[in-house]
Amino acid sequence: MSADAAARTPTECVLVSGLIDWGYASWVTNAIWSLCAAEARRTMTIGLIAELVTAGLIVPGDVDEQGHHAWPHSPGDAIERITREWLTEWRDEIPTPGAIVWFANTEAGDEIAREVLAREVGML
Repeated sequence: MSADAAARTPTECVLVSGLIDWGYASWVTNAIWSLCAAEARRTMTIGLIAELVTAGLIVPGDVDEQGHHAWPHSPGDAIERITREWLTEWRDEIPTPGAIVWFANTEAGDEIAREVLAREVGML
């Protein structure tokens, strides 16, 4: 990880990665991995997901050969679904990629990600 990337907030890490590809629940864990103890990672990850969804920066859904398809749920219902599935199906384990949900950045999320990259280029 570059020094610039290390200076990113967890939100920025998720959104910059989201410029490249769709994310998933355990992928968000990477953004908080070094910030908390192992037993807090699930809670911190679900909290970060809740913040990003509620702020309208990422959209939860499913992915197939046609692309990302947003769930028809409200943000609150989507967060509840993600939390319930993680707690009941994965407990304390990190879910496999795409096991619970796929995320796509919104345009607002992409805008923040592009601002982060522009800031980092300016630091060079």
